[in-house]
Amino acid sequence: MVVASNSPPVAAAPRAANAITVEFVTGSAALPPGAAAVLKNVATSRGQAVVAVTGYGDATSSDPDAQSTALSLGLSRAQAVANALTGDGVPAASVRVGAEAGGRGASVRLVQ
Repeated sequence: MVVASNSPPVAAAPRAANAITVEFVTGSAALPPGAAAVLKNVATSRGQAVVAVTGYGDATSSDPDAQSTALSLGLSRAQAVANALTGDGVPAASVRVGAEAGGRGASVRLVQ
């Protein structure tokens, strides 16, 4: 499932078969409208699974400064998703957060 935004396309993030993609407005780490309901569904249906969250930073250049900025954005996006999940009752110890400079948005998947 994809939670859409109305920002211009950037390279898509890699997506696992069981992943949910959250698309953010370019340059923003604010959860888009509709994401809270989707993440609440993940939180309530996860059972005892660990939730892996990866944020992607919209990098468009291999310049070190651009990569650093994009990695920070990716981490902020992953943290925004993780905060929503813990707010919906997922124990913080059951959420794994990661970030990549390339790609767009965030992916959420259950790890058995």
